[in-house]
Formats: sequence, C-alpha cells, structure tokens
Amino acid sequence: MEPQDADTDTETEIESKELEIDVEQNSDIDDDVDTSVTVVGSGPVIVELDEEIDQDGELDQDADVETDMAGSGGREIDVGIAQRPEVDERIDLDVEISKADNGTILVEIGLDVEDDIEIESDADIDVDDADEDSIDTAIEQDMENDSNIDVDVEIRDDIEAEVDVDIASLVATLVAGIVDLEDSADLARLAVDLDEAATIDSDIDVIVDLGELIA
Repeated sequence: MEPQDADTDTETEIESKELEIDVEQNSDIDDDVDTSVTVVGSGPVIVELDEEIDQDGELDQDADVETDMAGSGGREIDVGIAQRPEVDERIDLDVEISKADNGTILVEIGLDVEDDIEIESDADIDVDDADEDSIDTAIEQDMENDSNIDVDVEIRDDIEAEVDVDIASLVATLVAGIVDLEDSADLARLAVDLDEAATIDSDIDVIVDLGELIA
C-alpha cells in the first residue's frame, strides 16, 4: 500500500501601524501500511488473502487576524492558538488454516485496517488600541493517539501448523507552537509559527509454517 502523505504551509502577512504580523502553519500527515504473507513448506497449498485498508486524512487550519488601530500610542495584542492532532488506528487480522477433501491445505487470511488522521489548528490574533503595549499569549495543544490491534488464528482439521504474526505499528503525533514579538525603533514584528505532524507506520507480517506437515 502506497503511503498517504499530505502537508500544508500557510503564511499570512498583515501590516498595520508599523506592526508586522506573520502567521505560518506547517502540517504533515504520513500514513503507511505494509503487509507481507509467507508460507513455508512444499506441497498443495492455497493462500487466500482478503485485505481491506481504509486510510482517511484531514487537515483543518484557520488563521484569523484582526486589527483595530485608531492612532493611540499603545497596542494590546491577544494571541490564541489551538492545535489538535488526532490519530486512530484499528487492525483486525484473522488467519484460518483448514484441509480440503483432496488434501490441499487452505490458508485464509483476512486483514482489515482503518486509519483516521485529523489535524485541526486555529490561530486568532487581535490587535487593538491601548494606553500601553501589551501582549497576551495562550497556546492550547492537545494530542490524541489510539491504536487497537486484534489477531485471531484458527487451525482446523487437526493440522499441525505454526502461525507467526508480527505487527509493528507506530502511531505518533507532534505539535509545536512559538509566538515571538520583536520590537525595534521603527517596527514591531509578531511571528506565530505552528508545526504539527501526525504519523501511522504499520508493518504486518504473517508467516505460516507447514514445513513438517507437507515437506
């Protein structure tokens, strides 16, 4: 399965009363699922793989900048930031081994993967007149990771087989928010940098060892 990638880079620049406001948002979604099935042995074997992978990625970003400067000597700057990356993954794997009437070994593998990645970020900046300069910054960062893996192996007809299932899944989120105000004699610069990343990287390996049975 090819990786699902998405990224966005948004920059907003507004100048008002010698105040420059830069808002930059960088988000990245990476969703990669790799599967492999190996059957060890020689003889009549039929392998049926039913694989369903559902990957859903969503980015929701909003930057709202408001200025109301009538010419007083001071500025009141309120910066509110909310960053919410959320990652959910569910893996269901069923392996069933049975024997047909003609002695052929049937290996049935059902794999169902559901990945849901969502990144929401909001930046609200209000600049108003005031008696003196002030800045109020509030950053809310909320990350949620959830992974559910269910494996079921059934060996029928008294078959002496060995099934090894290896699932390595990385579910991760990362947020970073920086607000920086630089004042000089002729210019004040407000920089708001937001970074978010959400990642699912799964490797699913199924090994069915029938070596002693059908060699």
